Amino acid sequence: MLLLTDGNIDNASSRIRAMQYIPYLRQNNIEVFLIPRIPEKSNKLIWRFCFFPLLKRWYSLKRLFAIEFKHWDYVFIQRTFIGESLLKLLKKRNIPVFYDFDDAIYINPVRPSNRERTATMIKYADEVIVSTDFLEDFCIGNDKNPVIIPSPIETDRIKPAVKASHRIPTIGWIGSVWTTGFLDVVENPLKRLAKTHSFRFLTVGAKSGYRIDGIEYDSKPWSLNEENERIGEMDIGIMPLPDTEYARSKGGYKLLQYMSGGIPCVASPVGINSSIIRPGVNGYLASTEDEWFEILEKLLNDPELRSQLGNQGRTDAIELYSREVCFEKLMKVIRRH
Repeated sequence: MLLLTDGNIDNASSRIRAMQYIPYLRQNNIEVFLIPRIPEKSNKLIWRFCFFPLLKRWYSLKRLFAIEFKHWDYVFIQRTFIGESLLKLLKKRNIPVFYDFDDAIYINPVRPSNRERTATMIKYADEVIVSTDFLEDFCIGNDKNPVIIPSPIETDRIKPAVKASHRIPTIGWIGSVWTTGFLDVVENPLKRLAKTHSFRFLTVGAKSGYRIDGIEYDSKPWSLNEENERIGEMDIGIMPLPDTEYARSKGGYKLLQYMSGGIPCVASPVGINSSIIRPGVNGYLASTEDEWFEILEKLLNDPELRSQLGNQGRTDAIELYSREVCFEKLMKVIRRH
């Protein structure tokens, strides 16, 4: 299998929906040749301005040579775009092409051509794999019925942590620089809570300089090696989202991270969140500022409820969204070809 990804191991989508399957594919007698679109990123200036552009160009040439001069049994493309001439070549050679994407990559105001490029990828793919029902409509509109496979969570890596009972509880959020704006949804409820309750608000991966005045706030950078430790610091995990077309396409991965870590979730009822969260069973859904305030207050005041919801979330993560469960769904797709 030729595996083409948009990012490297430090890119969440590429790592979660493609790279982490490589050992499982090999266990099923499928050898994998991986070519990311870009190398890993670094803050070192010499890397950013010298080596990164050179390696990016080299990876582009490797992709071209791999498709032009080698015959593959399968080609799996995760989120990235390749030229239509190469897609036609793969089609001419009767090589099955699987195209996977997990966000509304066709919605990009900066790159409006992404809509047409996504449609082209869907057109030439033998199978299209998406993470949510919301993305299904775009595929059907382009004459392809997709297979829905959630983004898998590594339940063997992200595990519940033992927490000291006497410490103040932590409300946590894990995300990225560009999703930090979604926290606007919960800023006022958190400020209200801070007037009457003691808690710590922890963000992991938020943009530099972000803070909410009037609350005890802690910001940590995201890293793969420390991800489990950071989630283990949290007592409640939140996923606020605005109700926009793009947000409705999100795969709910941070909810799965919280659940795998055995902590209760509170989320906006947007997109797949309403399917992952079972209110009162593994977490809660909050639509308004008052609902966010009331639910967070309820969880802050009730450690036993937090434990109950977190335990069920952990069970759901293992039984419904684990890497093993999702890989079996992927293998059913591959075996059809």
